[in-house]
Amino acid sequence: MKGTTGIRLRRANAKTMLEEQLKRGTKPEKIDGKTSSKLIPLSPADISRINREIEVLSNPKKKDVKPA
Repeated sequence: MKGTTGIRLRRANAKTMLEEQLKRGTKPEKIDGKTSSKLIPLSPADISRINREIEVLSNPKKKDVKPA
């Protein structure tokens, strides 16, 4: 797995994970910088960030997506 194939797979996996988080409405809790198995609800800021990230992952060549 060289070059762009790995990048495409990584982006596809990240997009799938973010879409699942958005559908569930929860995210893993972080305790002392480590991810735990406990799930906490998404905040409105999380939802907007996830939507922005999905947009970027869906259109990687598009440059006019504005950061928050």
